[in-house]
Amino acid sequence: MNPLLTSLIPADDEARLRALERYQLLDARSEKVLDDVVATIASLFRVSNAMLSIVEKDTVLVKSPYNLPAPIERVPRGQSVCSSTILQDDTAVFEDLEKTGVPGVDLTLVRQLGLHFYAGHSLRTPDGHNLGTLCLLDGPPRRFTSAERSLLGLLAAMVMRLLELRRALGPHAGFTSSLWEIVYRAIGEQLKRLTDLAQRTSHATGRQLSPAAAQEAGAIVGIIDQFLASTLQRR
Repeated sequence: MNPLLTSLIPADDEARLRALERYQLLDARSEKVLDDVVATIASLFRVSNAMLSIVEKDTVLVKSPYNLPAPIERVPRGQSVCSSTILQDDTAVFEDLEKTGVPGVDLTLVRQLGLHFYAGHSLRTPDGHNLGTLCLLDGPPRRFTSAERSLLGLLAAMVMRLLELRRALGPHAGFTSSLWEIVYRAIGEQLKRLTDLAQRTSHATGRQLSPAAAQEAGAIVGIIDQFLASTLQRR
């Protein structure tokens, strides 16, 4: 195994990869629900870039990218900060990658893209496997408060509930596609409220933003859980 990767492989990686297969996420095609969620989250934190990352065996899939400096579908696992993030359950923050670096990660690509700031939280399955991350990126270094860290963790959990619903509904085509339209309309109002909240508090600190954003995120989770419960009952 590449020595660069050794420190980035969690002990449960084989089980984690088996869990990943259940979610059928290894496709970079655009999905409007996920794309809009990531764009909304980017506006909340006032960062120029955001994405979902899905950590595969050898590469990291860039899913639902928002405004990345270059079109990227996959990067080698050893060149992704997200490979390091999935090793922990807390929010990973690097306020200035140029100064701190990331143990075990080759930051050549990150530097080429001109990115200095990174914050990510693992997408953790109910049975405890970190499939990837919800992550924020920005060009200039910046501070990231404890309140912002907590909010990012909450939003990552919201995204994971959405992925749970996606898994329960099955392949994203045909009848399932029609169901997704219903889901999208149902959570669309809360996403709009989150976007409006970000615009109204464009200069607010994470501490000021967190309670209102957390409330809207909780409402979205409630809607998703209603759909999830209904889907599981029909099985």
